[in-house]
Amino acid sequence: MRRRLLGAAAGAVLLFAAPGALANGRFPASNQILFSPANPSWMIVRSTFGIIITKDAGAHWSWLCEDILGLPPTSNEDPYLGLTQNDTLIAGLSLGLEVSTNTGCDWTFAGGPLKAQLIKDLAVHKDNAHIADLITSTYFPPAAPDGGDWGYTQQTYESIDDGTTWAALGTPIDPMAVVTTLDVAPSDPNRIYVSAFRGSGPMRTASLFVSKNKGMTWVEHPAPLDSLESAAYIGAVDPTNEDVVYLRTEGQSRLIVTQDGGQTFKPVHTMHDEMLGMTLSQDGSKVYVGSVADGLLVADTKTFTFTQTSMIHVQCLVTRGTELWACSDEVSGFAVGVSSDDGKTFTPKMHLLDVGGPESCGAKSMAAQCTTWDDDAGAFYNPFVSLCSNLGACYDGGPPAALISTCSCTGSCNAINTSNAADYDAAATCPEAGPSSSGGGGGGGGGSKSGCSTAGGSTALGGLVAAALVGMVGRWRRRNRRAGTR
Repeated sequence: MRRRLLGAAAGAVLLFAAPGALANGRFPASNQILFSPANPSWMIVRSTFGIIITKDAGAHWSWLCEDILGLPPTSNEDPYLGLTQNDTLIAGLSLGLEVSTNTGCDWTFAGGPLKAQLIKDLAVHKDNAHIADLITSTYFPPAAPDGGDWGYTQQTYESIDDGTTWAALGTPIDPMAVVTTLDVAPSDPNRIYVSAFRGSGPMRTASLFVSKNKGMTWVEHPAPLDSLESAAYIGAVDPTNEDVVYLRTEGQSRLIVTQDGGQTFKPVHTMHDEMLGMTLSQDGSKVYVGSVADGLLVADTKTFTFTQTSMIHVQCLVTRGTELWACSDEVSGFAVGVSSDDGKTFTPKMHLLDVGGPESCGAKSMAAQCTTWDDDAGAFYNPFVSLCSNLGACYDGGPPAALISTCSCTGSCNAINTSNAADYDAAATCPEAGPSSSGGGGGGGGGSKSGCSTAGGSTALGGLVAAALVGMVGRWRRRNRRAGTR
C-alpha cells in the first residue's frame, strides 16, 4: 500500500507541474482565517479542500470536508464564511446560504427569499457580531430593465439573530452591474459598500456602490481599472472613518483608496502579481498587503510608503489585536502563522499535516461522511492520516530525512525570520532542531497530536506533500461516491 501511494504521490508531483491538472483544479491552500467573537481559542481556516477548525488556540486542528456543503467533487468554489457572536457558522455559496449552529457538524439551507440564491459575499458586523449582511447575485433574465434579455437579482439581506432569520434591506443593486464584494463600515452600520463591474474585455469598468441608509438608496461611483485589471474588490473599510475604503484590483493588483466615500480614488501601491492578502491594523493606522511574488508589505496609512517585511507567500491576511495572522504555504514554513512585529517573524500555528482528522461530530451528523470507507483496507480511514502514513511522514518507523523537515509536527520551532532571502531560506528548515532522543520525531518541542512531521523547508518537499494531498482528497471523494454518501 505504501509503495503504491508513493508512486501516486510522484505522479501527483508531475501533475502539479502541469497547470490545470490538479484534482479539483487547485493547489491545497489556506485562504481565509476567522476568529470566534466569543471564544478567543476558537479559530476557523477556510482551505481549498474544506474547513479547518481549532478550539484550543491551534494546539489541535480538525477538518470538515467540502462535501457536507453539497459542493461537487470538481468544484473550485470557496464558500464565503462568517462566524457570529454565538459561534454560528454561515456559508454563502452558489447553491444558497447554509447555516450551522454546531460549528460545521450539520448544515441547513436558508429558505424563503434566499432559497437557491447565489450568495456573492457576506460580512459579520464588527461592532455587533450577532448581525450579518450578505448580497445575492443570481442570474435572472427578467431582472434586466426595458425588456432586456439578461440581468442579475442583487439584493442585500441582513440577519440580527446570528443567521437564524434574514430580511431584505432597501432596494436592489442595478441588475446590469455584476457585484463582487460587500462590506459594512465598523464605525457606521448604516453605511454599506458593494463593489461591482460592468461590461467585458477592454470595455469592462468597475464601480463602488455606496448606501448611507442601510441599503434604502444606492449611489454608484466609478472606480479606476487599467488594462491589466478585470475587477475591483473591497479589501477593508477603515475601523474609525466610514468614508475611507480600500479596494484591491484583480490582475496585476493595485491597492486603491477612497477617503471620501467613493467620490474620488487614489492608487497607492502596485503589486507584481495578484494581491491575495490585504488587511488593516485594528486602529486603521497601518495597511498590510501581500502576494506570492511580493511577499508581505506594510505601510502607514498617512503616507502609504510600503516596506517589505517578509518574503512569505501570502494567501490571506487578518489582524487580531496587535497580532498579524497570515495564510501561506509550507514553502514559507507554515499554512497559518502569526506575527507580532509586522511580519518580520512568524510563529507557525498550523501545517497541512497538523490536521488531525475530521471534526468529532457524532455518527449521525452530516460531518460523519468526512470519514469514509476504504474499499482496499476494509475499514474506515481518514485521508490526512493516510497521507501522512503512506508518505512516510509519520514517525512509526523513524523519520525518513528525505521526506520531512527537521521541524516538529506541532510547529513549535522558533519564530521564522522572513525579512530577507538568506535568513528565510535558512530558517524555513529550522536547522537548529534535531531528532528527539527517542528517535520518534523531530526536535524542538515534541511530536504532533497526529504523529506527523511538518511539511516544509524546501520547495520540492512542499510540492510533494501538497500534490500528494490533492491526490488523497481526490481518492477520498471517489470512495465516498462509491459508498453512496454523495
